[in-house]
Amino acid sequence: MTMKKLLGLESFPFTEEEIVQRIRDAQRNHLKEVVFSTPNRKITITLGDINPAGMMREYWDYYAK
Repeated sequence: MTMKKLLGLESFPFTEEEIVQRIRDAQRNHLKEVVFSTPNRKITITLGDINPAGMMREYWDYYAK
């Protein structure tokens, strides 16, 4: 299962790398949510207080297997 599918973003024109980058940027800026939107849909992902830096760096392709 890919990260796009896990987050419900299959129909969005973002790549896996763009999704991870937007989540990382939100964490660096201490934001609580990331919004992905197109003219037809909008998905808001709420970020928790757990630091997933290791997961984002070491296991980024875990769900693609």
